Amino acid sequence: MKTTRQGISDIGKWQFIKSGLFRNHVFAVLLILFLFISFGISGQSVSCEPVRIDDREFRISTPAEAANKRLEIIRAIWGSDHIPDRCNVRVTSGIVTPIATGRLAARVDKFEIPVDRVDSVKDLAYFFVPVNRNNRLVLFCPGHSCSLKDTVNPSPRIEATIIGLLSAGFDVLSVYMPHISEDTCDLDHCRIFNTNLGYSNPPATYGLRLFLDPTLVSLNYLLNQNQYKDVNMVGLSGGGWTTNLIAAVDDRIRLSFSVAGSMPIYYRYGGSIGDIEQSLPQLYRDIAGYPDIYILDGFGEGRKLTQIFDRYDHCCFGEKQHDPSRNYIVDLQLFEKYMQDKLKTMELEGHYYQVIDEVAPCHQISEYALFQVILPGLNTKLP
Repeated sequence: MKTTRQGISDIGKWQFIKSGLFRNHVFAVLLILFLFISFGISGQSVSCEPVRIDDREFRISTPAEAANKRLEIIRAIWGSDHIPDRCNVRVTSGIVTPIATGRLAARVDKFEIPVDRVDSVKDLAYFFVPVNRNNRLVLFCPGHSCSLKDTVNPSPRIEATIIGLLSAGFDVLSVYMPHISEDTCDLDHCRIFNTNLGYSNPPATYGLRLFLDPTLVSLNYLLNQNQYKDVNMVGLSGGGWTTNLIAAVDDRIRLSFSVAGSMPIYYRYGGSIGDIEQSLPQLYRDIAGYPDIYILDGFGEGRKLTQIFDRYDHCCFGEKQHDPSRNYIVDLQLFEKYMQDKLKTMELEGHYYQVIDEVAPCHQISEYALFQVILPGLNTKLP
């Protein structure tokens, strides 16, 4: 029988298909495809190794530069000229309150916020409506917490803060960190930051949207439903960081209070540099360091940032986490003057204020911070 060259080729292909080598080849291709899909289309992830950056230099000196820097940050995080405008929140109204509000709350709603481009995940928030409303809204971010209840002693005073705000008549939207639900509490921020959003080779800064979208989308929803006099924000720990970033990109936030939430990276020491969202070089080195972010927090008419540091904090940005060769109090006072001098040149005097809380025994919003700083601050009219 005459065998053509093509026939020999076909026989060779069939023998290869029947061989174990082919099966191994197919398995390898499928494995690569699985990893490709699981870890992102780019096949790469953002390194979460903490990087200590010298971010002390201001890049903002004028109102025009502030506006441009805000736009640059927004573009870096969302690839757009504006923050998200979606308001697709799933609301369950009139739920059993998750904290002991007593008779202070007229209603509590549960918000489930779909994660854009990740259909399987919904973020979580609770909306508290007081009996005696003052028509003002406070966004509250409790940080790295899986519950709003104060169940340990000493506690972070999350529940106490919500109750204090409700007592003063504020609507309170309490927004958890990303990927927390009533059933799960995922605090692996490196993994969350590297969630596959379906982009090919996305900028490292895209991961930051996962930490900011839950608050922004919920706020969009509430502003479609209510005509508030103003919107303000309070955050503890990672929620204090969220407060800094949200107020920097969204000038709807009038007064912001960050408690043990962030500090310029050049002042951080050892293991206190923070999670990836706190230290991402592609933001804080390449676009805007924390001093610039704090300027943006207070930039605009009637806007102000108040930073509260717990001196005896056992976690974050307290004296124990500071460089032992340096004086904690002196460094913070020098930074406050550094900020205030810069804002004065921009005609923004009084738009940044710092408090060192020596009452708080641990990582918390102390009674002093709430009743002597935050609540009075919310009722202070700026020049």
